[in-house]
Amino acid sequence: MAELAYAGEGQSIFDFFFLNHLAKKNNVYLLTFGEKPYLVPDNVHSIRISEPIHPSVSPLKGLYTYGASFLRSILLKRELEILKPDVLISSGAISYGFYAALSNYRPNILLVWGSDILIAPKLLPFRFMAKFSLNKADAVVADSKTEEKACVTLGYDVNKIVKFPWVDLEPMLREAGKDARLQKMSREALREKMRWHKGDPVIISTRHHEAVYNVESLIQAIPLVAKEVKNARFLILGGGSLTQELKKRVHVLGVEDNVKFVGRVPHSEIPKYLTASDIYVSTSLSDGTSASLLEAMACRLPSIVTNIEANREWIENERTGVLVPTRSPKSLAEHIINLLKNPEFSKYLGIEACNTVITKADWRKNSKILDSVIFSLTSNKRR
Repeated sequence: MAELAYAGEGQSIFDFFFLNHLAKKNNVYLLTFGEKPYLVPDNVHSIRISEPIHPSVSPLKGLYTYGASFLRSILLKRELEILKPDVLISSGAISYGFYAALSNYRPNILLVWGSDILIAPKLLPFRFMAKFSLNKADAVVADSKTEEKACVTLGYDVNKIVKFPWVDLEPMLREAGKDARLQKMSREALREKMRWHKGDPVIISTRHHEAVYNVESLIQAIPLVAKEVKNARFLILGGGSLTQELKKRVHVLGVEDNVKFVGRVPHSEIPKYLTASDIYVSTSLSDGTSASLLEAMACRLPSIVTNIEANREWIENERTGVLVPTRSPKSLAEHIINLLKNPEFSKYLGIEACNTVITKADWRKNSKILDSVIFSLTSNKRR
């Protein structure tokens, strides 16, 4: 059993995902500056690192995250010197990964999240932070070829990159494998809960309401779809800084009867929402391997996603899903309408999608890769 420190917010499903796996075989400590690390397994020790100051106004919090990097690195280093973990695992190349790099604690495994190496480095200060974090990392865990390529472009050794999708599909496959009668009951229950008719087709989005995920394009497509399929319903899960703006847009477009904003739901409930829906949509402008997409594929949902590099790693157009241009509500609407009017084709896409993720996203196999990296670094430190 190794002593591991995980530096991160403890507020994302990915934090929970990694912490839950790591704690099965190791003694794990979460080191966080976050005020509410609510997605933390019970068997993980949470240590909130207190700071002399911390702004309460949201815009200032973002600036403070970067402006206080050196202070945070000192505070993090102090905790690490007390714990003396065998391995430090840090999340995000321009946040906790940067604090960890400045602390100079080794060995350090860096988890890259997508935007931190795909978008942020377009700005010079963030590029410096990302490159510095990578340079100090003994290993990097990425979830896609897209992220792997970005790390190499930033100067990291490809031989030290571990690549696999970060998702456990077992709950999705279990829900999708229920018999037809139970699935029908679940579908009808969802529609009744939303006050829709039991035969209404449902299009679902589970992405965060932030600019990079461009949910606005889906909202703009809704009146175009409703014009052709009047009973089409849109289920918008999640939340974010743009939620209120998206709701206002729905009102302006006059499609409130077609849309329900559900908000954030426990991850354990996601399989029920997915299997009760008919089409999954992601309008992201940038991504690594999208766990949301893989979850939808595992639930045998036909998926319509943007034609970006990371999505092409999973979606073969018109075989395992449909690719559409970014920022194109008209094209998105046309493809949604086409799938709604061609149920056999939709079913084919869903089946092929599920077969693909079962083959390529086996967490039981992938988790052993992560475990071997930790074991190797731990063994080297103890020599």
